[in-house]
Amino acid sequence: MTSGLNNIVFLCVALLTTVPCLVVVFSRNILYSAFALFFTFLGTSGLYFFLDAEFLAITQVVVYIGGVSVLLLFAILLTKNVDAIRKTNMMSGGRMALVAAAAIVLLGSFGYALKSAVWVHSGSSAYPATTINGLGDLLMSKYLMPFEIISVLLLAVLIGSLVIARRSVK
Repeated sequence: MTSGLNNIVFLCVALLTTVPCLVVVFSRNILYSAFALFFTFLGTSGLYFFLDAEFLAITQVVVYIGGVSVLLLFAILLTKNVDAIRKTNMMSGGRMALVAAAAIVLLGSFGYALKSAVWVHSGSSAYPATTINGLGDLLMSKYLMPFEIISVLLLAVLIGSLVIARRSVK
């Protein structure tokens, strides 16, 4: 990809991440917020692709978009009278000013840290070509036992949640 086209695609992906994020924060409708969260996760996955972190990007799609977003949408759509709830997430003017001041201070400290940091270029701009292959080799050799223990633990949690849900139904 040419540099100009690369920048345009990056800006589109950045907008796909930040605009729905603002909709999540400022929307009064919980269903709109859940749909916007879906697109925020999708944009974050695109940003991972720009960082050459393919595994994280695919994990973001599978776990957050495929799992968390769909679970949120099902929970919202299966909740009775979700539109009848008239709560809002808007803050008062004083709290909004306090949060804005804290955000400005935090953003300023991040800017100062980035400006004063010493950035060292290693000279080698080549990325490892097989990040996913190396991760798979490590996962199936050196970290096989922790991977299996976590799998069994997640299965136990799933069975436990089903038992608890079944008790509450009876």
